[in-house]
Amino acid sequence: MRRVGATEWLRTPTHNGDMERAVAISRDTVGSAGIYAAVVTTAPGAATRRHHHGDCETAIYVLSGQASFSSGPTGVENTLDAAAGDFVYIPAGEVHVEQNASTTEELVVIVARNCSDAVTIYVDEE
Repeated sequence: MRRVGATEWLRTPTHNGDMERAVAISRDTVGSAGIYAAVVTTAPGAATRRHHHGDCETAIYVLSGQASFSSGPTGVENTLDAAAGDFVYIPAGEVHVEQNASTTEELVVIVARNCSDAVTIYVDEE
């Protein structure tokens, strides 16, 4: 058993610097073999590139803000919105985009995956 305090999280900017991933549980932080957990903060109006997480399933809990998700074969065919208090489930291999739906407030979510790392596979040309 181990407590991972906020000062121990691995904080890294992502997606052109408009998101911050603060990893608490992973292979690198605690030696995890099969679970990953992080707090992700997204700037107003910012969005990820089209991507998937390989063989990892993802659960996202919206702590604060408004999120918009799209998914499908190219990552944009289906949409759903989520707000503080909502969970979003993303199946393994599903191409998707996550966006902060607000142009004025940050989006803060907790991300958990059944893998030990932040597996992210981009499918766009960028």
